[in-house]
Amino acid sequence: MRALLGFLLLAAAAVALAMLFRLNNGYVLFVAFPYRVELSQNAFIILAVLVFVALYALIRAAVHLSRLPADVREARRRRQAERFRGKQDAAVVALIEGRHGKARQYAQEALAIPNSSPVPALVGARAALETRDYAAAAAMLERPDAQATKLAVPRLMLEAEIALERGQPADALARLAELKSEAGLHTAAQRLELRALTAAGRPAEIPPLVDQLVKRKVYDAAQGDALRAGAHAEALKGFAHDAAGLRAYWARVADGDRLQPKVAKAAARSFLAVNGDREAAEILVRSLERQWDSSLLLLYAQCRAPDATRQLDTAERWLTTHNQDATLLFVLGRLCERQQLWGKAQTYLEASLALDNHWRTHVALGEMLAKLGRHDEADAHLAAALRLALAALESVEP
Repeated sequence: MRALLGFLLLAAAAVALAMLFRLNNGYVLFVAFPYRVELSQNAFIILAVLVFVALYALIRAAVHLSRLPADVREARRRRQAERFRGKQDAAVVALIEGRHGKARQYAQEALAIPNSSPVPALVGARAALETRDYAAAAAMLERPDAQATKLAVPRLMLEAEIALERGQPADALARLAELKSEAGLHTAAQRLELRALTAAGRPAEIPPLVDQLVKRKVYDAAQGDALRAGAHAEALKGFAHDAAGLRAYWARVADGDRLQPKVAKAAARSFLAVNGDREAAEILVRSLERQWDSSLLLLYAQCRAPDATRQLDTAERWLTTHNQDATLLFVLGRLCERQQLWGKAQTYLEASLALDNHWRTHVALGEMLAKLGRHDEADAHLAAALRLALAALESVEP
């Protein structure tokens, strides 16, 4: 249908031109003395159209020829760009698939293409890092094109991770500090910083970072509590011989973290090491009253609070809810022995043995009976303690 319409239009145009030329009787005269050229007006029109078409075609050909080198260069650039994108995409896909050797190969082939983007250098560095080829990863990142400002964040992230994997947490933290000043720390960088601080033995800096990661939903509240408790416990261990530093650090610990058994235990041990028995006892009492943990009771027995009677009364108050706790009965026995309440101490220790036949309780009973001159009974308990201790050692031998 379209062809038919085109034919009809062409025929109508031809008829119209024929009628126009038939009605046109004019002529065109060109005079260039001594020459005269006379043409019919119709012939002049046809000739003018032909000359215009010829000139237009000639100019178009000249323009095309003049642009031919640039067009060739542009076509070559497009082919190179297509090859580069293909190699870069193949490198990324191989990295995601876990084919790290192929990822490095495709990345190197992409970088070999002239005028290529430096992004494949980061892909190759990540692939080399996954295969623990740290030298190759560092070489990829040291390329001049990989130093571009727009790649600063991923490059610093990779450099920090390489340093951390090489066992150089201080260098990793330096890279992360540079990244923080460059663009701020995003979630992945904060998680990497957490690993670096742990490896560098700087637990005091971890709790604020954990708070930020909890806010960003990286960890839930329980995981955050556990991480903060572990960090505080490690930090408190470092103050076992620094009373001033210990008290200053403890003052900065949040109340919720202070009551965590792990934190309370580490704090109590450090306070005991600097003769802060009263503070250690208070820490343990607050933690036990919030969350019962029998392992804290043994430390409580080591505390020599100024008011020994009050310390004993506090422990006896716990019996109302924990009268089946063998460790609590053992601690009560030791506290009674310290105040020379021999009969009461023996009762508590024997009650503890009835619940848990532990060598530690036999030793306590044996030592107390020896002080009282009841050597036969003391020897029997000490012998029982020895048998139980040897059995315990044998059970843990590989």
